[in-house]
Amino acid sequence: MYVGDGERYLVVDAQVHAWDGRPHNQAGPAGEQFLADLHHRHRTLDHAPRPLSVDAFGQVTDRSLVADVLDAGVDRAVLQPAGFSELFVLGLAPLAWHAELAREWPGRFVLSGELNPGADRSLVRGMAAQVRRDGLRGLTVVPARRPEARTPLGTPWLRRVLARAEQAGAGVVHVGVGPLVHPVPGAPEWAHAGVVEQGTSVPRPRWPSWAEPVRAGSALPVRARNSGPLPAGGYDATELSELAAALPRVRFVLGAGSLPTGVLCRMSRLPNVHVMLTELLVALRRAPVAAGRALGDLLAAFGPDRLLFGSGYPLVRPGRLVRELATYRYPAELRGQYPELDAEVLRAVLGGTAARLYGVTVAGTAQPGVPVDRAVTGHSSPIR
Repeated sequence: MYVGDGERYLVVDAQVHAWDGRPHNQAGPAGEQFLADLHHRHRTLDHAPRPLSVDAFGQVTDRSLVADVLDAGVDRAVLQPAGFSELFVLGLAPLAWHAELAREWPGRFVLSGELNPGADRSLVRGMAAQVRRDGLRGLTVVPARRPEARTPLGTPWLRRVLARAEQAGAGVVHVGVGPLVHPVPGAPEWAHAGVVEQGTSVPRPRWPSWAEPVRAGSALPVRARNSGPLPAGGYDATELSELAAALPRVRFVLGAGSLPTGVLCRMSRLPNVHVMLTELLVALRRAPVAAGRALGDLLAAFGPDRLLFGSGYPLVRPGRLVRELATYRYPAELRGQYPELDAEVLRAVLGGTAARLYGVTVAGTAQPGVPVDRAVTGHSSPIR
């Protein structure tokens, strides 16, 4: 829990990944390059005196997750899967690994699943059963990264799957939220921070080209033989609006950098559409005016009760983001144009919205407007 300026804030990090991108899991040089580009983004965006090493970034262990997330003031974390099966043999951040962590630290993690509309239809027919079996409270819809594999969001079978998943307990659907090395087409300029230019970070393969059909230490064939990582996937805002209107009981969460800010603000007319602020929170330091204006516009359009805090860990460790958001003030150029982020707004954005969406309860949390006994600015202490 974060404590500052006499206020106590419940913190729910709604975008955390626990992945294994080590060489044995990389499906060829493309997976190696993808992880190298992600690590470059981490070094650029984390702003820590000691960024994570390549090895520490490549494998998120239970110890690192506790030290960097739970012990950094985050009360609950939503583990978001990131399969990237074209680049990683077992998936980069599979649900099975997340489930193990949730069992090891009961009550601290919330599980979310993954739905790939472009995959084999047989793989998603049992999604409702999987939601009940694994206790999933949300799903991430993976947008197609190749045009030939694209499935429109308005497809009737996809609508039925999401409706059944909501009835089974997974009522939150993330679209356009996930670790990417390149922002989607049309993303705001501030979302491009930390992106490696094409061709500047191609790593040297760890095995010779003649051995590429078989990975080192495995007899399984390489799945991806393309020369570089997959392009960032995108989705059609009109299709998503129609889907959200057709499924009013499903709460959709969109990435702040997944669409132009003006387009996102127009989608606020749909009461079940929310926004994850991950990319925007990272950009507040690098592009203070542009990102501050986007934050003010989203706050005015959606209100604090539909904005969620997320760090994208391990891309960025959440401790700094929590402190900076709790003490944020708009740049001088924007003063007076937007309401300041007072305690009520921060209480909703830092944890209240995500706690409501995912059904998270934490004993001993302060009620809105009730200060703590003494102000400890910038101090954070976890709840065990």
